[in-house]
Amino acid sequence: MDKILCMTAFVNVVETGGFSSAGRKLGISTTLISRYIAKLEDNLGVLLLQRTTRQVTTTQIGYAYYQRCLPLLEEINELESMVKLTHVKPSGKLVLSAPTSFSEIHLMPVLSGFIEQYPEVNIDLQLTDRFVDIIDEGIDIALRIGNLPDSSLIAKKVLPITLAACASKEYLNQAPLLREPKDLVHHSCIIDSNYKAGSHWLFQKNTQKIDVEVKAAIKVNSVRAVRKLLLKGAGVGICPLFAVANDIKNGNLTRVLSTYESTELGLYAVYSHRRHLSAKVRLFIDFITKYFSTNPPY
Repeated sequence: MDKILCMTAFVNVVETGGFSSAGRKLGISTTLISRYIAKLEDNLGVLLLQRTTRQVTTTQIGYAYYQRCLPLLEEINELESMVKLTHVKPSGKLVLSAPTSFSEIHLMPVLSGFIEQYPEVNIDLQLTDRFVDIIDEGIDIALRIGNLPDSSLIAKKVLPITLAACASKEYLNQAPLLREPKDLVHHSCIIDSNYKAGSHWLFQKNTQKIDVEVKAAIKVNSVRAVRKLLLKGAGVGICPLFAVANDIKNGNLTRVLSTYESTELGLYAVYSHRRHLSAKVRLFIDFITKYFSTNPPY
């Protein structure tokens, strides 16, 4: 008995809800799917599936077996993909979705380095700060900044994104004292509307979490615009360090409330399930992760 084939058939029956649909997905006959399941149940000595004329459902032990099968089959597919990548030359179009400001500031060297190494890949980069539906919109990889919710997609963390509250010295010299987060209610605040917490700015000191609702003097959906407003002395803003680290270093901006921790986010590469992941997708994810590990954006 080829146990891997039997397990694959079983998993696909569970996920598609039937023998016929699993057969269509795998490109084999319903009879062969049924034979694989029967061999698996005979070998295990248990009933994995309940069959009726209307539906196929897992037994209790069948569902537990299904859950254990998934990581095993995924590991096998990962191993096969890794071996194939040693001699497969990636080619064709790679569709990327990525956040606008981060990409304009830091992503271009990644893209140029990747196509230099893999010249037969053509990159279609779509800049947007919204969370695209990668399946419906035909996206191979979406780069996203945030703390990502649970989903059926795979998300690999590429690098941490640290946020910092900052303002210009000119603004701070004429503004009320800013010693702790609650003082922000007396300040003009510049809000990046891409920041999911909105006007609720989150801080932490030791184990104490602090949520301050600030009043927006200006709200704009671009961290680069926020940066320019801060440099003009328009107020206080929370920005990712990848956008303002150099301004803080050269003294054009001052980091405030630095004794408090702000929310740490991440840059994630999001893609559909690992099974049958193309060479160009896997290689790009490995490339960008390695690039930023040696070339951090701040």
